[in-house]
Amino acid sequence: MNATIPPQKPSSITGIVLWSSKFEIGIPVIDAQHKKLVTLCNNLYKIITSMPASGPGSEEWQNSFFYALHECVDYTQTHFHDEEVLMTAANYEGFAQHKARHTEFVKKVLETAKSMEQPERSTALQFVRFLYDWILSHIAFEDRQFAPPVIEYFKSRNAESELAEK
Repeated sequence: MNATIPPQKPSSITGIVLWSSKFEIGIPVIDAQHKKLVTLCNNLYKIITSMPASGPGSEEWQNSFFYALHECVDYTQTHFHDEEVLMTAANYEGFAQHKARHTEFVKKVLETAKSMEQPERSTALQFVRFLYDWILSHIAFEDRQFAPPVIEYFKSRNAESELAEK
C-alpha cells in the first residue's frame, strides 16, 4: 500500500519528515516509538546530506553514517517486537500478516544496509526515502488496523496504563 500522508519537502534543519499528531494511532507507547523512528530517520538524512559531493567522505563521516544506520535498523526491530507483543496479547486477528510485513521490511533493510559498504549519496538518499515511505505507510495503514483491538483489550482489563509511554 502507498502512504496517504504526502511527503514533506526536505529541510536542512528538520530532515525530511516533521512529526505530527496525525501520525498517532492512539497507543502512547507505540506513538512515542513511531516518533523516535522518524527522529532516527531524520538523523540519518542529516548525516547523508552532510556527505561531501565528491564522495563518501572521511572515515569520521562514514562512522557517523553507519552508526545512524544501525541505530535506525536496531530500533525498528525493537519497535516491531513491541508491536507484536501487544498484538499477541490482544489476540489480534491480523497478527500473522502484520508480522510478515515486519519480517519482509527487516529483511529488505538488512540486505540494503549490507550492500552499502561504500555509500554513495544518491543511493543513501534513496534508502532513507524508502525508510520514511515504508514507516509512514505502515503507520497510516497496518498500525491503524491493530490499534483498536489492542486499545479495547487493555481497556477490558483495566490496564490502560500498560499502553502509556515508558
